Amino acid sequence: MRIRISIIGCINDQKFTARVSGGTDPDTGQASIRLTYSNIPPLWHPFNYSDPLVLTPDYREEDGAFNFRSLAQQGFTATCTIDFGRGLMLRKTAEIRWGGGVLIGGYFIGGTVNCPDIVGIEPYEEFMHPAGDGAMIGIGMAHWRRASGEIIEACVSTHYKFDEPKDVLKIPQVRRSQVTPSLSADGLTVDAAYETVVLPL
Repeated sequence: MRIRISIIGCINDQKFTARVSGGTDPDTGQASIRLTYSNIPPLWHPFNYSDPLVLTPDYREEDGAFNFRSLAQQGFTATCTIDFGRGLMLRKTAEIRWGGGVLIGGYFIGGTVNCPDIVGIEPYEEFMHPAGDGAMIGIGMAHWRRASGEIIEACVSTHYKFDEPKDVLKIPQVRRSQVTPSLSADGLTVDAAYETVVLPL
């Protein structure tokens, strides 16, 4: 499916916007995205945006697990906390819809961080569990590599809500992603290739 997402953010007291485009393939679990930023907030790096929830509808399914497009009819909303510790935290809200071969939606990202020199993104996995009617929760640990070799980590917790059906997820699952990103010379455009899969626990 084609991707068309808008991002509005305010990180470290500086506003920014971004346009997200690209495509997904649920048969292979491969996806590619391009993020074009208006500006980059101080003490933040665009590689911090390493888990685009717009990809979750088309994760490759294995062993009876379900991606979000198999679970829901039209879309979902998500509220996410990315906790770096020491009082540093980002909040992300997202609304994603699909139809006619297009994934559309919007994000807001805001908060305070201190990780300006990220050079790589480690593989990510999130454990997802049923959480009542039309809802699930996810928890994972994200890791980024700094130029110094230090690893930055953050606990990522997400509450997903689906309009239909109400019994959206009946089994615990884990979703895994690996990304290869590149940054333009002006630091405002990220191109990223993803490998994704969702499995039962």
